[in-house]
Amino acid sequence: MQNPLRNIIHIVKQMGLDILLPSSCAGCGRQKEAFCASCREASYKYGAGCLYCGLRNQTGLLCPKCRRIKNLSNVLWAGRYFGPLKEAIGQLKYKRRTELAAPLGGMLYKKFSEIHPDYKKERFIIIPLPLSYEKEKARGFNQAELLAKEFSGISRISLLTHSLLKIKETPAQVEVKEKDKRIKNLEGAFLADPKKLMAYGVQHKAVILIDDVATTGATLEHASGALAQAGAQKIIGLVVAHGG
Repeated sequence: MQNPLRNIIHIVKQMGLDILLPSSCAGCGRQKEAFCASCREASYKYGAGCLYCGLRNQTGLLCPKCRRIKNLSNVLWAGRYFGPLKEAIGQLKYKRRTELAAPLGGMLYKKFSEIHPDYKKERFIIIPLPLSYEKEKARGFNQAELLAKEFSGISRISLLTHSLLKIKETPAQVEVKEKDKRIKNLEGAFLADPKKLMAYGVQHKAVILIDDVATTGATLEHASGALAQAGAQKIIGLVVAHGG
């Protein structure tokens, strides 16, 4: 569990910094904006395609030959992991600019509503990718959970936290260069709570699995595998950026 006192101290400190040093856009430096509309629009990529081979389609569906986890059916991403978008994600995670979760969460909603314009909120449930206890404690927050909360607030889709856990500390995926090793790096890393998931009717809803970046898709695959074992029937990956 997070330390509530440390979180309060972080919030108070951030408020003080915002007064002394007003926020500037992570992309272009424009004052009093975390990630301005111009940078968001420049970073956003319309359409969808297979995360693995790049074949364009209308839904983010993973090609049958590319899919390794049966229940991970689609992956959507708002933009590519470079330029202003990469800087914004990096500042959220490593410089603890938690205010960036709001504009980035808005980009998630823009992508989701682009692909699912007539969605019914009752047919979905949101689950954020978890961090290990040690990493979340060190960082002070889970960026995927912050993004998921913002997305939930805009979409009105229910958010379910702490139903998916990362039970094994692993090297950061960016530190593992070979694709096969990235996949093996996360074996047995995730555990889902079937009782909690079933109580929320996960067997009758599509899970929207949210993270900040997907490159090889290994994290989404292993997390989806744990959710599928716990009863999830359909899982859609939704990330801010595609790093491939």
